[in-house]
Amino acid sequence: MSRKPGKHEPIEYQPQERLNFPQFLLFLVGMPVKARQSVIHTTPWLTWSLASLIAVISCLVWYLPDSSQLVAWLVYRPETSGVQWWSGLLGHPFVHGSWLHMVGNLYFLILFGRNIECCFGRRRLFGLFMISAMLGGLLHGAVSGTGLIGASGGVFGVLVFYVCRYPQARVIWLPFGFVARAAMLIWARQFLSKGFPVTIYLLVYGGFQLFILYEQLFMDGRVSALAHLGGGLAGFLIWLAWQKNYLP
Repeated sequence: MSRKPGKHEPIEYQPQERLNFPQFLLFLVGMPVKARQSVIHTTPWLTWSLASLIAVISCLVWYLPDSSQLVAWLVYRPETSGVQWWSGLLGHPFVHGSWLHMVGNLYFLILFGRNIECCFGRRRLFGLFMISAMLGGLLHGAVSGTGLIGASGGVFGVLVFYVCRYPQARVIWLPFGFVARAAMLIWARQFLSKGFPVTIYLLVYGGFQLFILYEQLFMDGRVSALAHLGGGLAGFLIWLAWQKNYLP
């Protein structure tokens, strides 16, 4: 019978001796893959359901003959007010601009959300995702007047919570191009079997957000680092509240 492990229990990690073929492909295209992760004791129904809902709503926006009204209610536009302001703040994580935008966010949500659902619970994981997305939206709206879509803020909150909860987890990732990653597959198999701590991954990935933030603030960049950073802050605060037994 499956169970949810307590937050103060020792974390059981599951090492992976070698990458499987899908993980090789994901690494080659620049996505992180897990080399050492916590054991998942429950079926992550919420993670898969949330990812499916995001995919369905995004596709409706793309392919409905007239989706302008749906877009108007789901895009977060800081200058609006009333019900439409709230619908955009709550709805923007479920809309994406392209397949690449959506698939990237869903990959991170599934990669890290499954473990959090196991230890944190389905209801709390959904709250973590939504609060992170909303705080990211509010931070974005405090500085920028442009519309906001995408689950990145919520996903960044999930990622930060995961790193705080599972600091000994390890990932394999190299953000330097296809040729370098292919060379590592040939000449650095030992690295690929061990990876590096997920905390280092978060520091490097978070550092990239500073460059994106500069583009957003001074070069009219189209990616909202503020939404990412706001979501990450929410993930950290929710983890702290959980540790202090402040959460219901």
